[in-house]
Amino acid sequence: DSELIHRTTQAQPEPNGGHSLSRTGKVNIVSEMNIVENRILAEVTEADDFIISENLISGMLSQLSESRELKAVFDDLFDSDGSEIYLKDAGKYVSTETDINFYTIIEAASLRGETAIGYRYTKQAHSQKDNYGVNINPDKQQMINFSEGDKIMVLAED
Repeated sequence: DSELIHRTTQAQPEPNGGHSLSRTGKVNIVSEMNIVENRILAEVTEADDFIISENLISGMLSQLSESRELKAVFDDLFDSDGSEIYLKDAGKYVSTETDINFYTIIEAASLRGETAIGYRYTKQAHSQKDNYGVNINPDKQQMINFSEGDKIMVLAED
């Protein structure tokens, strides 16, 4: 499972007079960007994930303008008491290193009271051409195979 950990980092003095930031322990770094052109920074810094605020908001508004019934879904997602999107270890849902389809993942998530909406291949996390490993609403019949560290994206209450 992924957790958001907020802590300050220390700037370390460099011999040339500059500073660098360091982190200790295993934490996921998620960067919020306001301008889509800055996504190259996420690739250079190897941030674990990033969100482009203007794309998120404009995408949501576009969907709402086309399908007003999605308002209830967005209300639930953005309500502090509603469902949240989690990235959970694929191995908690299905056997890794085995070919399966997304229907199998949907059923496994349903048995846990969750809704599977996609998955993320960890090995592609820094690859723009592979959409950073993120697959939302995938072809449900296509065979997929998970490795250690891959994640299932689910809507869940906890």
